[in-house]
Amino acid sequence: MINYFKNVASEMKKVTWLTGEQTSKETVTVITVSIIFALFLGGVDWLLQQGFNVLLAK
Repeated sequence: MINYFKNVASEMKKVTWLTGEQTSKETVTVITVSIIFALFLGGVDWLLQQGFNVLLAK
């Protein structure tokens, strides 16, 4: 069990961590893409709903 944690600590020293600036840029990118995707899906949902409403109204 102790060997496991030693291995984990050893591997964590090899990790290349993002800088604060890189983290901020990546966060903004993820939020922006998420908002665009949500708007797209919302638009498709609205269009499908309108189409079904037209079909069911007849």
